[in-house]
Formats: sequence, structure tokens, C-alpha cells
Amino acid sequence: MTTENIFAPTADRRVKRGWMNLLVTRVIHETPDTDTFIMVDAEENKRAFDYIAGQYLTFRFDNVGDKPIVRSYTMSSSPCQADHVAFTVKRVDHGLISNWLCDNVRAGSILRARGPIGRFCYDPAHDKKHLFMIAAGSGVTPFVSIMREHVNTIGKKGSPDKMTLLVSYRSTKDLICWEDLNALRNTPGCRVIVTLSREHAEKEDFLHGRINESMLADAIAGDYANITFMSCGPQAMMDLGRTHATSRGVAPEHFKTESFES
Repeated sequence: MTTENIFAPTADRRVKRGWMNLLVTRVIHETPDTDTFIMVDAEENKRAFDYIAGQYLTFRFDNVGDKPIVRSYTMSSSPCQADHVAFTVKRVDHGLISNWLCDNVRAGSILRARGPIGRFCYDPAHDKKHLFMIAAGSGVTPFVSIMREHVNTIGKKGSPDKMTLLVSYRSTKDLICWEDLNALRNTPGCRVIVTLSREHAEKEDFLHGRINESMLADAIAGDYANITFMSCGPQAMMDLGRTHATSRGVAPEHFKTESFES
């Protein structure tokens, strides 16, 4: 796939070809095992390219293993944040690059990346006006980007009329990008529903348990004709969401998935 804007005219779009040097200016410790890396172009000291919320960058690591290693990470920042770009990484068992990033990257580090790439985005020309997002853990990051981008233009041309996010975390200690999501919870046109799989916190307005059929049905409240689904997280969760949607008449083109497991 090219790095061109796939949903809009490209005449005035900034595109930086080839590998970029990105300077890390700040590291935000989201949770005990998750970090967000804030970056600017090392040569231009700003964000030097345009992208669509939900797209990713491909990074190259030359000095981590015996040979160069390439990994892709979705941007958790949004295009409306014009001065920087960010991605969020969660440690995983035996995760070579994710753990290396959390252990070694600090303000002043240089990362090599190219892009942006990807079609896991809201497409105003083809998607329905209610964007329903299903996520677990670090799979929330593309939706943080998308919700940040559209929250101030809900109902206007190029944006959905409504956004709903149903996201699962293990506990209140694992709430990735919570400052942004908490601010969105009661924003007109936006709804953020959080369920915790390993903690009871109903008094704090959290559900309990993994995402299931009942949670999906309650969140959608029968409005299947006007919804485009997007899902990112474990395969079992994405399969559940797809089965739930298609069994209620949602067309395949209105269910998009992005896997972080590969």
C-alpha cells in the first residue's frame, strides 16, 4: 500500500518518502507496563507528514537483534495534534521490540520509521454514521486516535454522527490513554464503555468481565442498520464481534478488524 491519503484529495498533503528519523521528545507512562512515545521529525523539529486517524508507522530497529527488525505500530495521536506524532506500546511476554522500547527509549532517542500506512480508518464516503468500536488492552490505540480526531466535528461533513467505544482492560491499573478516554465519556455524540476482566469497580461506572454478547447488545440497543463496526484486539474478541454483527444483518464491509497479535 502507498502512503497516500486513501479517503481524501492528496494535492496539499505532506508526505515524507523513505525512512524518517523521529526524535522522541517525551515518554508518558500510561500504566505500569505501557508507554506512549511522543515524537517529532528530527530534522524539522515538528510533525513532518500528514496521516489519517487509525493509520500506522513501520519502524526499523538495526541494533536490537543480529539483523534489522521491522515492526508496525498504530499511532495513538491524531492528525489534529499538529505538532507531534505518538504511538503507544504495551509490554508482552517474550515481546522483543515492545519490551526493548519500554526499557530503552527515552526523551532524546531517535527512532527510524516510514509511513503512514493502513486502511483501518473511518471512511466518511462509505461508512455508516454510527461508528462502533470494540477493543481490548493496547487495541484501543487506533480508536483513541480516531475519537480524538472526530470529537469536535461530530455530525459534520467527514465525521460520524455518533461514536461508541466498548473496551476491555484487566483492571483500573491497566487503563491505557485513560485521560483522553475519560474526557470523552460524557462528550455529546461520544460514548465510552469500559469493562474490567479482573476487577470489580461497578461503583466507578465500570462493567465487569470480558466483552460478551450481552455487552454488545446493550451498547448497540438495536441500532444495527446505522452502524459500522471496527474491532482491534485478541482474535477471539474480534470473532465474537463479527459474529454478533453479521447475525443481525450487518454487511461484511461494515465490520473492520485490525490484529495486534501478529
